[in-house]
Amino acid sequence: MLKILYLSESHNISVDAAVHEMEEVDKEIAAQTNKQDIAELKPFSLGLDEKQKKFAVSLAHKIVDSKSMFNDQLTPVLKNWDISRLSRIDRMILWIAMAEMTYMHDIPPNVSINEALELAKRYSSEKSPSFINGVLDAAARNMGVI
Repeated sequence: MLKILYLSESHNISVDAAVHEMEEVDKEIAAQTNKQDIAELKPFSLGLDEKQKKFAVSLAHKIVDSKSMFNDQLTPVLKNWDISRLSRIDRMILWIAMAEMTYMHDIPPNVSINEALELAKRYSSEKSPSFINGVLDAAARNMGVI
């Protein structure tokens, strides 16, 4: 998911174009490596089954289509911060959780927040998980989902 959003935003291309570009890279990797290497590399399309890929692409579309709305919902809870000053990865993590809480009603909001924290621990700075937790908790309360 982060790869799709990052590629889409940094190259100013559509979600579908980002996915296509990632799949082309996957094909090149598959042609040059053996199955064990592919498992270790975990390229995008080769690392997801069709259901997972469909979910990721659907969520990415929802995020791209709704990020202005998400920014408007996040702005009041960003104390002394402007959303444009957040790191790109933190913004994307917040958008993923906001999209899940807004559109994926089968995913409990606390699960979305916890997944966001895990992404922040893995891909962002040391202070990001607590910051993201506070922002998403306040946003979820404002949305009335927790």
